[in-house]
Amino acid sequence: MISNLFKECLADVYHGEVTGETAFGNMLGSAESADQSYIIGTLFQFETEGKTILRPLLARCGLSIQEDDEARAGGKAASEQMNALPWSQRFAALHDLVKANFLPRYEELAALVSAEEDPEAARIAAFMGEHERALLELSANIVAGTPDPAAPVAALLHHPLPQPG
Repeated sequence: MISNLFKECLADVYHGEVTGETAFGNMLGSAESADQSYIIGTLFQFETEGKTILRPLLARCGLSIQEDDEARAGGKAASEQMNALPWSQRFAALHDLVKANFLPRYEELAALVSAEEDPEAARIAAFMGEHERALLELSANIVAGTPDPAAPVAALLHHPLPQPG
């Protein structure tokens, strides 16, 4: 049986996806090139897919799939702060934000359920940790100037965006 702690954490992770989707959606307008549009668009798609992966499990757990206005407002505020920064600094800030505020909760989700207890919940929980670590890797790639910085995220997408060029 899935614990209440798992359910609380699952709801937090879902709200994290809503926050991210809102932030990246708002950041799309700040893109200055096709490559930047691709990277931000890929992140936007990633957060959208994250929400769709979580919704069936949320519903099965009796949790709301309604998107939280507070999460959206947080995403909008974060995107406005990031859009004010130069490109690589934006992703340095994103890296720090995700590492400090989101990754611990996403990784906690996997620790709160076992494959013996609920195989599907455990699979989704493990994936969400991988999801957040890929976002960190993309951010680090941009800061480091790595070619194809979005590759770690694009590799996890079910419906990746076409690369420019």
